[in-house]
Amino acid sequence: MNWSTTVYTSLSSDTEPSIVVTFDSAKYVFNVGENTTRAVLQSGRGWKKVKGIFLTDLGTKRTSGIPGMLMSIADASARKIDFVGPTGLLHLLASMRLYTFRNTVCLNPVEVSSTLASTGGDPTPVYNDSNIAVYSIPILPTTPPASTLQPEDEVMDLGEDLTLKRKRDLSPDQPSKRLQTEVDSSALAPTPSLLDRFRDDVSFSSASLTGNEAQDWRRLVIDHMFTWKEPPPPPKKEPLRKKLKKGKGVLAEPVEEHLLEAVSFTSATHPSTDAESLPQIPHWAEDPTGSAETSKVSVSRRAKGALNPAGSMNRLPVFVDPSPKSTLAYVVVGPRVRGKFDAKRAEELGLQGRLRGRVAKGETVTFMVDDGNGGKVERVVKPEDCLGEQESPGVVIVLDVPTQAHIDSLTSSFSGTFLGSLRSKGAEDRKRHAVHIIYHFLGEGVLEDNRYKVFMNGFADETHHLVTSRHHIPDPLTFTSAGFSQLRLNQLDAEIFPLPKYNTSPRADLSVVTGLPTNTSILRANTWTEMRPRKPPAAEESIQNRDKFHPAVTSPDLLALPLATLGRFAEAQEQVQSILAEREKVGKESRPGDDVVVVPLGTSSAVSSRYRNVSGMLVQIPGRGNLLLDAGEGTWGQLARYFGTDESQPSNVWEALRELKCIFISHGHADHHAGVAKILAMRRQLNPPPTTPLYLIGVYSVQLYLREYSDIENLGFSDDTSSNGVLTVLNDAINVKQRNKYDSSGGGDWRDMTCSHRAAEALCEILGLLTLNTVEVRHRTKAFGLVLEHRDGWRLVYSGDTMPANNLVQAGQGATLLIHEATMGDDQEEMAHRKAHSTIGQAINIGKQMHAENVLLTHFSSRYPHMPEYLAQPHEDGVAAGPTVALALDHARTRVGDLWKMPLYFRAIEQSFWDTKEEGDEEEEKELLQASAGQLE
Repeated sequence: MNWSTTVYTSLSSDTEPSIVVTFDSAKYVFNVGENTTRAVLQSGRGWKKVKGIFLTDLGTKRTSGIPGMLMSIADASARKIDFVGPTGLLHLLASMRLYTFRNTVCLNPVEVSSTLASTGGDPTPVYNDSNIAVYSIPILPTTPPASTLQPEDEVMDLGEDLTLKRKRDLSPDQPSKRLQTEVDSSALAPTPSLLDRFRDDVSFSSASLTGNEAQDWRRLVIDHMFTWKEPPPPPKKEPLRKKLKKGKGVLAEPVEEHLLEAVSFTSATHPSTDAESLPQIPHWAEDPTGSAETSKVSVSRRAKGALNPAGSMNRLPVFVDPSPKSTLAYVVVGPRVRGKFDAKRAEELGLQGRLRGRVAKGETVTFMVDDGNGGKVERVVKPEDCLGEQESPGVVIVLDVPTQAHIDSLTSSFSGTFLGSLRSKGAEDRKRHAVHIIYHFLGEGVLEDNRYKVFMNGFADETHHLVTSRHHIPDPLTFTSAGFSQLRLNQLDAEIFPLPKYNTSPRADLSVVTGLPTNTSILRANTWTEMRPRKPPAAEESIQNRDKFHPAVTSPDLLALPLATLGRFAEAQEQVQSILAEREKVGKESRPGDDVVVVPLGTSSAVSSRYRNVSGMLVQIPGRGNLLLDAGEGTWGQLARYFGTDESQPSNVWEALRELKCIFISHGHADHHAGVAKILAMRRQLNPPPTTPLYLIGVYSVQLYLREYSDIENLGFSDDTSSNGVLTVLNDAINVKQRNKYDSSGGGDWRDMTCSHRAAEALCEILGLLTLNTVEVRHRTKAFGLVLEHRDGWRLVYSGDTMPANNLVQAGQGATLLIHEATMGDDQEEMAHRKAHSTIGQAINIGKQMHAENVLLTHFSSRYPHMPEYLAQPHEDGVAAGPTVALALDHARTRVGDLWKMPLYFRAIEQSFWDTKEEGDEEEEKELLQASAGQLE
């Protein structure tokens, strides 16, 4: 049984390390950081056969890619997935309930308690199947870290007359004292289930649950998020004794008719479980026929999601980590392979026919043989009597050591019988288990620490060590297909199409760290290690060959453009220069808003592709700050690649983050907000910290999710308007129609409309705005557009996801810039209407009705949508009739005053895209369209 491990992603500006263990029958994934799924697309891999997911930590570094990965897996094929992680895993998954769900997958979450570290004994497997056994090792900092809670977070008002003090919360593993002591006569009556209480009791509050009940509620939520049920095994029938000829569909000999019926029964009664064969319905849908179970529920709880825990807007029970800052290490033990069968020895022992086959399979057999004197004697033959020496099982170790304070806990864990034998140079220990490769995810200073060097050198000399350490690892471009396209377009207009930031050399070479084991090297993406037969780590050449970006930047010959493309580029550049010269001649003055810069960070619909990330649009207001319109998964990485992470440069991502004043989330679909938590977590790392708050404008469901997730990783939320934390502005509070659906009647916390109003007013002052309003648009969930008017006289309108909406037209009249979704082509109008999206033509028409000066189209379901021919034709003054229409491309930086150039570049860009067409593009286009047309984008 051959198997291997692969580095899917390494440590870079836009990814975190992710390791995959692969067998023919299954894959096991260790950590799912942001952009993991997009990196899988870039490499041409997929998520088929994923059977288990293992997390070393629950922070955004290790988990930001989970929603995208789970939905990609579920859309590939129906299956059950085992999910292993630290305490808090249930809370993490349940917090995603309002935007991550599928009926084609079910999860089996397993939480690993960090208290195992104090027992001193060897661990028991946290996962075991026919391929691998996985052991977990909790790693705790030896010095308890200072609390990451802000002073204002010490007491959290949960509303509903509940105030929970964090210091008194029990861990999920501890029983509630209240439940143990408050017993009355009613306790003798049958206790309703949590589900019954949720559905029947209008006063039920999941936020008030503690102890085991809190954990039961989280598990109940997860069960309702992922509802696929594994079909029962087919009835056992007598096996066919006559086999079909190999490779042919005819029988070698006649087979009894009833046995053939048994064969057809299996396929008839157990249909395919592919995702396409299962309906994709919203997870909160209930039986509308009024069944016995639903008829007894009060009418007040029949609202959408009210009968389903996974659709509940009620806050989860507060989670308090019993072991803050701890991580998990994993030891993966592969299968033990029997030695080769010794045919000569078997013959000497008298094994023949079936007996020989049984022993070869590992059975012990007993049979009669001649005793040499004419009689018979019983002989017992065991497998080891005629099998060669067994192969020792290969072992993979995954270590997550974020600080030097974690080193002692790790080293002390490898002192027991089992773990101690793994960290050994003894030949006998290696015969029992051969540690072939160790992946080290290391924080600052860990690799240089002598204690860690001693730990690494304790393993066998044959063991390979792959390390990630920020100072010692390069930062090559991850998404090379998009990078290569940008590299070509940079020749068209270097200002609009700047090169992404990357670095093929580390800040410090690994060789400067002395005392490391001989087989130590940096962990690079797409490094493959064969575990059986055992071979050293090696680069996957087939995937390296897909990279056109890095070879092109070092060899100009590889960047040479075809003559047709050069002609298109030259023609477009000539038109632009001609118009610029004419404008300079007449002395055309700039207009309000011309200096506002728009940087698309993600322009794909529903799911990322190799060329486009999901939704995100950065707006830079000179002298005021930055505004982010939606932030799907990977938005942080897009920011990092655009600005760069080098703090020595005047313009870098940390300064851009410091200048980020507002994030607007249009609606609750994951492709528009799954990247927010990562951005907020990175903002917490700024040193010195920001001096002004960050205002998060969003729908209630997204705000609720982020607040719940903050129980796991502090994202900096605050209700104090004078702080530098994250302040909430509910979309309803600044709705142009002033609908206060979630008004908490002056409770004073983030759900209070008054607080949102005050925060919005403060934001207007910071950004220099006259007005800031949301507008309800037409989508399949509650969704908003945004209209902001600046004191300098310009107006920006953002549609979010919507079909043509009159509300937006009315609120956005006279827009300087309309950013509008254009998911479908004009020939897909019926599909667009059915899925509540807009076509290109509809989006342009909205701009005309709004009398917008400029329209920037985004949210495409294809790599390069077909644009109407008239859009590329210049007008007398260089501007197309009606509004100037531009096509948003990831990382295409454009001043509003320069948007007129984009129509002139249309055909040149289109030609360049055709030149760089790659294998698999057509299949990816189909998947993008299918995702955009699906119900859960």
